[in-house]
Amino acid sequence: MLTINLKWTLVRYFLVSNKFYEWWKNHRKVVTYGAFIILFGFYLSPVVKEAKYKNQCIKYSTIGALTKFNKDDIGETLLEETDLNINELAKIEGYKNCIN
Repeated sequence: MLTINLKWTLVRYFLVSNKFYEWWKNHRKVVTYGAFIILFGFYLSPVVKEAKYKNQCIKYSTIGALTKFNKDDIGETLLEETDLNINELAKIEGYKNCIN
């Protein structure tokens, strides 16, 4: 009997009480904006993860292309035609590998 009485007292205090209503009236904008920000963060979470994976792919593809370009003779004509150095060509190759 005591637990039921205590439960109804708490319910009445939090839901019906003027104190809770006053608190909600003073803080409803902050609580609502905070909830929207949290929900928007959950919405953007997959996009952020995908960008992180794509950056890692580009980084590792660039390192692989740089290693390949240093081992192979890519020819002075390609370097002269594009007016780029080997590092820049490796970055371009890394972006092309991770475009999907």
